[in-house]
Amino acid sequence: MKNARRELLDVLERLPDDAPLDTLLAELHFKASVLRGLDDARRGDVVSHEEVRSRLNKWLESSGRARLSGT
Repeated sequence: MKNARRELLDVLERLPDDAPLDTLLAELHFKASVLRGLDDARRGDVVSHEEVRSRLNKWLESSGRARLSGT
């Protein structure tokens, strides 16, 4: 895996020179989130599809919304 500095440089090189700071920060945040997720997956620190559906349905019900279809 690349180090953090190289990841930052890759993002900066990919974006146009006139990209606003907000865009740069958003891209960096997105990339960091994806890399953390990939690390979690490699360690097996994941939640099953069924568990995600269960948690989402509980949240939907608590907020007065309909459950996901098919459950």
